[in-house]
Formats: sequence, structure tokens, C-alpha cells
Amino acid sequence: MYTRTGDGGAHTSIDNVTLSKEDISRIVGWLNAAPESAKIPVDDVTGSISAGIALRLKHNAEITIQYNRKQIIVSTKSRFNRDSKYILDQKDLRDFMDQKLKETYFGKDPVKDE
Repeated sequence: MYTRTGDGGAHTSIDNVTLSKEDISRIVGWLNAAPESAKIPVDDVTGSISAGIALRLKHNAEITIQYNRKQIIVSTKSRFNRDSKYILDQKDLRDFMDQKLKETYFGKDPVKDE
């Protein structure tokens, strides 16, 4: 989130959002249902990240979902330190991220007054 400061600059802060159990269930469902043809392997993330979701799994595994308003980038880390990163073409997840961003810097007023 960007907030206008008195000196003409902007202050940047992170807005944490707690997802409901229903939201988490839908996200996991979209990830699990995605066919391999919807996953494009990548080495790194390009563009500014507008939103992200981190899912912590058992045995120190995790899934990180990053969204740059164009692409969804999924990074996985297994308990055996096997990492993968791919762009996911998943309309429902993209729509979900856009909806969550609707009332933020990326949706309405680009810079709010302090």
C-alpha cells in the first residue's frame, strides 16, 4: 500500500490479509486441479509483485503464490528441498487475486493521503 507523505513522497507498507478457511480451500483446490499444461517452468519472477500468499505445509514444505497483475507465479519447496517455480495459467485464482486487490493501491486511488 502506498501512502502520500507531507514532503511529496510516498510511504510503502505491506497490508496483511487473513484468508478464511473457505478461501484457503478454494486456493488449494485450484492448485491441485491445475493440469501440467497450465504450468510453465521459470527460473525467476519478473515484474513487480502486487500480492502474495504463503501456504505452510507439513514437514517444512511450503507453497508461495505471487501475483504481478499479469501472471501467477507458484514456488514450491518440498521437505527434501526440491524447489520448483512455474507460471500458472489459472483464471479462477487470478480473479481471486484481482478481487483481493480491488480496494488497494492497485485497484482504486493510487496514493492515499496520510
